[in-house]
Amino acid sequence: MTENILKMIQPADIITIFNALFGFASIIMVIHGQFDGALILILLAVIADAADGAVARFTGTGVLGANLDSLADVISFGVAPAVATFVYLGGWLSAIFASLFLSCGMLRLARFNVEGKKDGFEGIPITAGGFIVALFLFVRDYFMAEVFIIMLVIVSLLMVSTIGYPKLKTPVLVAPMGIILILEIVMFFTGNMNVVRIASIILLLFMFAYIVSPIVRKYYE
Repeated sequence: MTENILKMIQPADIITIFNALFGFASIIMVIHGQFDGALILILLAVIADAADGAVARFTGTGVLGANLDSLADVISFGVAPAVATFVYLGGWLSAIFASLFLSCGMLRLARFNVEGKKDGFEGIPITAGGFIVALFLFVRDYFMAEVFIIMLVIVSLLMVSTIGYPKLKTPVLVAPMGIILILEIVMFFTGNMNVVRIASIILLLFMFAYIVSPIVRKYYE
């Protein structure tokens, strides 16, 4: 049985497993009080999530691919951000908001698996949801906790909404975001938190533009 499973694993699946491991490590770091380190691991999971899709397009996907990807995503972009949310907010109300985010993320993944792949997304992807939470928490000192809660509720509801969102494939948009994301991770490991916060704000603006894009597109139709 073990040999059969190993033969089923594709190169993209290995990257997906790293995605899950980044999410798991993020949870461990939150538990041990290394909060910003936990957030950077979620950002590394975002890169792994993008990389496994790119590798899959070149090397092909196996029978494990889709299910493995969803399992990894629920850890890295569902559970890990929810745990970070719970620790950041504190108190019993934090469990409610963290549970809302996690539940909506799980429902979003389940719906995607049932409906199959399309040209776009119905509701924002859980990857985008977890990404936004991690970025926002990097700049948490600039906002009141109430602002974070409002953002969290909106993102949670958008994940289970029926609003159509495009897949982020345009190089003009993806390339700058990728460069800034990599820069943010590098600057974190060099200890330059000012650049990390600036990069987080810029990436949040990109994600905000993505969230409102269906409204803008509908307005100009």
